[in-house]
Amino acid sequence: MDVSAFLGLKRRPIPIIVLPKARLGNKMLQYMFCTGLARRIPGAAAFNGSMPEWSIPAGYPTVPRDRTLRVEGGHEFDIDAIVREFHESGYQGIEWSGFAFRIEYYDREWVEPLFNGRKIRAPRYGDDTLVIHIRAEDILEGRHKNYWPLPFAYFDKLINETGLRPVFIGQTHDDNEYCRRLRGHYPEAEFSPRASPVFDFEILGRATHIATSVSSFAWLGCWRSSAKTIYLPIAGLADPRQRPDVDVLPIGDQRYKFHLFELGTWHASADQFAYLYDGEGRFEPITHDQAAQLKKLRAVA
Repeated sequence: MDVSAFLGLKRRPIPIIVLPKARLGNKMLQYMFCTGLARRIPGAAAFNGSMPEWSIPAGYPTVPRDRTLRVEGGHEFDIDAIVREFHESGYQGIEWSGFAFRIEYYDREWVEPLFNGRKIRAPRYGDDTLVIHIRAEDILEGRHKNYWPLPFAYFDKLINETGLRPVFIGQTHDDNEYCRRLRGHYPEAEFSPRASPVFDFEILGRATHIATSVSSFAWLGCWRSSAKTIYLPIAGLADPRQRPDVDVLPIGDQRYKFHLFELGTWHASADQFAYLYDGEGRFEPITHDQAAQLKKLRAVA
């Protein structure tokens, strides 16, 4: 692959190489992190995003292994330290592996152009609708203890309090009990047809009022969007009490409305499924100041 031609560069760029892993939402965040890192190093560019959905190719320039800085971790990275070590040690490239699901690393201004879906013919849902993203599929099996499917009582609360017409998108048509019950619980609601992830991503990006699931993909689609209102459940991965290494609470972004859940970890037990379908639940609305305090208290603990 002629990577210089792909990037429109005359000189050989310094490669910041993504080692992509997991699903599309995680891969997008990984590519974003390496793009942000590249912005800190003159002449650098992110490579190997490996997302044909967004026309981002695999492949990267060859760099001698002994001149490549290898960085590996989970969500928390010291970007200043990475940049400093790169310069001080005379490396010629960086090979990075991680997840980096922390809002502090990103800015909507430079993230937005990375994933160009303008040509996708997705519908626009306006002021009278609430677009609700559903994350189901593999998490229903309890593989991910911090990825909760959301209870129907939460959707009821949002629909009743906003008075908006619900439109469900995402993993709503799979052949499982959760999806069947969801469709039965909301017989008058609109369910978007089964579609590709990027189609759903563009629906989120163009909607006026949206509710995200506990999902890196949906979170990113909502955060990057032009929505007026975004409902974010502080639950599972998004709860700093459970995952202090993750930070997905956009404090100060007044589009966001937070609801604090008391769920614990997800094990896909019969009792937990019963709660999803029939439980009353407590989803306390909290302010941005309260959400910020929640993060601070957890950081000190």
